[in-house]
Order: sequence, then structure tokens, then C-alpha cells
Amino acid sequence: MAFLLTIILSIRSYSSFHIIFCDVGQGAATLLQLGSYQALIDTGPDQRVLSCIGRHIPFFDHTIETVIISHNQKDHDGALFAIQNKYHIEQVYGPLPKPVFLTQTQFTEVQDTISFSIRGIDIIIHKASQSSKDINESANVVTIKTPHHTLFLSSDINGLQLKNIMPRETTILEVPHHGSKYGLYPDSLDLAEPSLAVISVGKRNTYGHPSKEALDILKAKKIQVWRTDMQGELVIDLK
Repeated sequence: MAFLLTIILSIRSYSSFHIIFCDVGQGAATLLQLGSYQALIDTGPDQRVLSCIGRHIPFFDHTIETVIISHNQKDHDGALFAIQNKYHIEQVYGPLPKPVFLTQTQFTEVQDTISFSIRGIDIIIHKASQSSKDINESANVVTIKTPHHTLFLSSDINGLQLKNIMPRETTILEVPHHGSKYGLYPDSLDLAEPSLAVISVGKRNTYGHPSKEALDILKAKKIQVWRTDMQGELVIDLK
């Protein structure tokens, strides 16, 4: 079931911008659609993401312009090979997938920060930590800026990193680490006040995500919460 939030913007630089949080079970996959341009941030663990992509990309469009991988864990990059088998991927940003199988695709490893703009939308990819050897703490996070909204996709970083890295103007937050208690601390949201928090999480997962601690923090901050385990595929339509 798709859950739709429509936010009306008086912007002439783009006509319609769709953000789709795919229901991929215990994992994360977010599709950005701006006209004929598509970007996918993470892929989820398996081929379920293909159904989500197929619902939003026209059947005659066989290209995904940009894929961003936050880190090499199956719940975030497990379907990259399946996607490449069905679509032509023009550009991949992230850690190099292992084993290396990308063909006819430009790959760029994120060392620090990479930014680019598509039709008035700014996309900023940032490596959360240069020094940590923890795969979650060193994940790539993604900031998406429209003239009136800022979306922050936080991958699996911890609550302290969230406080320090998340832009203060963030209006839509993907909660770190599927709602783990380590991804959201009581002071993580002291510097930013998102109006919407999205939790990409699998139904009846074995990790207990989202945690009671994380949900209590969001409730105390009076932040609206959407969850893929309860509402399925989530669609935000910025016009």
C-alpha cells in the first residue's frame, strides 16, 4: 500500500519530484524521480526492489541514471546485481561492490563529499566518517535539497553522528539504522527539527526495529512517523 504526502511548492525549476521509500523488508532503498531522471539510494537486500522501481519508472525506460550505495551490507546493496541485470546504470557512487561486476557503468568511490544538481535539486553525498573502521559509522549519507525542503538519508550512522552531520534545515529525515536505539539518541534532534521521520524497516524483523527508545524520542519531539513495515511503500510528492 502506498502512502502519499503531497507538498505544494511554487517552484518553476522543476515540475514534479517524487521520493519513494520502497518496501524492501529489512533494508533500505529510496528512489528519486525527477522527470525522466532516476536516482536510487541503496537497493535493499533482494529483488523486491525491482517491483518498486517498476511501479514508478515507465516500462520503456531502461536506464537508472544514478545509484548511490551507502555501504556494503546486504540490506543496503544486496540487489545491485539484480538491478544491473534489468536496467542500464549510468553512474554508481559509493564503496566498490564486492565482487566487482559493474560493466558499462561509471563508478566513483566516495572519499569525502560529492555534490551535483539535477534540474534545481541538489544532491550531496558525504562519507560520515573518514577514520572509523566501523562499516556503519563510515557509511555514505545523502542530503537532497529542494528550494523549500531538505531530505536527509542517514543510512546506518549512530545518533551522535546524526546530530553532528544532519543539516539543521532538514524537514524530512530517514531515521538511522532502521530505527535502532543506537541510531537516535535523546539529543540527536536538538539542532534540527524535521517534520517527518521515515523508518525503512522490515515487518516482524528479528532485530526489534524500530526500537521503543527511538520511537519515544520521535514522539517527544512531536515528529510525524511513517514506517514501511506498517504502511508499505511510501511516496512523497513534491510539486
